[in-house]
Amino acid sequence: MSSTVPAWKRIGLSVKKDSGDDSLNIATTRVENADLTTKQIKKLSNKTKAQSQHKIEKKKPPKRIKLPKSERPPPPVKDQLTYLKQFETDRDNWKFSKQKQNWILKNIKNIPQEYETSLAVYIESLQGGSRDRLIPELKQVIEKWNVQYEEAERKIEEELAKKAEGSETSNEEKEKKESEPEKASEVNLEYAVRCFNLLKKL
Repeated sequence: MSSTVPAWKRIGLSVKKDSGDDSLNIATTRVENADLTTKQIKKLSNKTKAQSQHKIEKKKPPKRIKLPKSERPPPPVKDQLTYLKQFETDRDNWKFSKQKQNWILKNIKNIPQEYETSLAVYIESLQGGSRDRLIPELKQVIEKWNVQYEEAERKIEEELAKKAEGSETSNEEKEKKESEPEKASEVNLEYAVRCFNLLKKL
């Protein structure tokens, strides 16, 4: 049986053995305080402090400083709103975007008042299927508003009639009315008027 001798042994190199006094070994291994002298403990604590300070210095500064909300600039205007404005003011450089058109048609209610004229001009120029779909949607909003208005009128008349008769509603009925959650499908006056004006343009 032949045994192979490693090359480092044939050359005569020796393996370095780790010394017990090596500072890295002491820092990385857990050592009981009872085994160390006070000098060694101080030395270890100074090294760990130096390492932690070195790590702190390596931290990168923040990319940007966060300002308080009161000092922040206003958020940028949505692309869809600039799309509307550009349609009205700079039609030569305006380019049609189906995605932006869909957003505008779905969010007619949420478009700010300052873009009202731009919206009217844009809606007036609609063609094809989007125009055909928008007309019934606007009519539906107006009908919802009319129904809400009639219900509110009827309730007011009933309350006035009850007061005229002298019978007051009980506390329980008042609490029920107050606790009724508002319907999510309710239409406000501003939205109904906007839909009515846009329907005139079509």
